Amino acid sequence: MDFYENSEQAVMLAAALAIGLFAGLVFDVYRRIRNLIVPGPVLTALGDLAFWGIMTVVTFLSLFRLTSGEVRGYIFFALGIGLLFYLSYISRYVLAVLIFFDILTRRNIKKFMRYLGRMKKLAVFTLPARIYEDARRVFFKIKHKK
Repeated sequence: MDFYENSEQAVMLAAALAIGLFAGLVFDVYRRIRNLIVPGPVLTALGDLAFWGIMTVVTFLSLFRLTSGEVRGYIFFALGIGLLFYLSYISRYVLAVLIFFDILTRRNIKKFMRYLGRMKKLAVFTLPARIYEDARRVFFKIKHKK
């Protein structure tokens, strides 16, 4: 075997590991979104099925493009090792970052909603509503007076 053949196999192995790591990252993002929405058991099962179906297609297309359809056993082993490595060592940190961003987002949304609530009380926004209500009441009285 020549060096070029071995380096090509090493690239395929590294790519399979990277795809496994990527699948773990996408799974963490999906899991966090699923925990925020709380869809229930049936929708959770359908969402999981859809997620893994999409990941299967992405993995297949990535491997097909990388290996030109030539798949060997160590590729699947490397995919599993990459996913296992991610879930064992990296996942907890990614989840911590995702939860941190979730907390920041919720705080900012609450601040924004409070700000909007204060903005709605300004005369610029309440005056047209008051004019409309007064006009409606006057026209109602005029209409029913006849």
